[in-house]
Amino acid sequence: AKKAKLALKAKALRARNAAKKVAAAKKAKADYKRAVKRAIKASGPSHPFSLFVQQTTSGKNGKTDMKKVAAEWKALSEGQKQKYLDQAKKNLSKRLTTKQSMKKSPNKYALFNKKHFPAAFAAAKKNTTNLKDAFKAAVRAVSKKYKRK
Repeated sequence: AKKAKLALKAKALRARNAAKKVAAAKKAKADYKRAVKRAIKASGPSHPFSLFVQQTTSGKNGKTDMKKVAAEWKALSEGQKQKYLDQAKKNLSKRLTTKQSMKKSPNKYALFNKKHFPAAFAAAKKNTTNLKDAFKAAVRAVSKKYKRK
């Protein structure tokens, strides 16, 4: 009876530890997503009009009359808009660089799939006219090939 009680306690402890690991993994994933969003947002507006709106309305509390801001934007000459275009291009390139740097590298199966799937799909399309069936057949063929590897 004592051994059974100890076994139950050990089992409960393992379950709690497993639950903690799952919760920690979820929290880490959520933190990572928030960090990515913050980094992307920190790059600034990637559209010239958005940049103009941000700069003309910053520091003003209360409601902003967007019709007035849009009219101001339309009234600007191409030369005046150019500085917003240049800054927006810089922000966009910064955003793309940030997104690229935070991307996870593909695993072995993804790389294998990228290399072998097109040929398998082309072969499967020759056997059927239904693309959905051809896709399924190609996925099966590639996964079998990967498992044999």
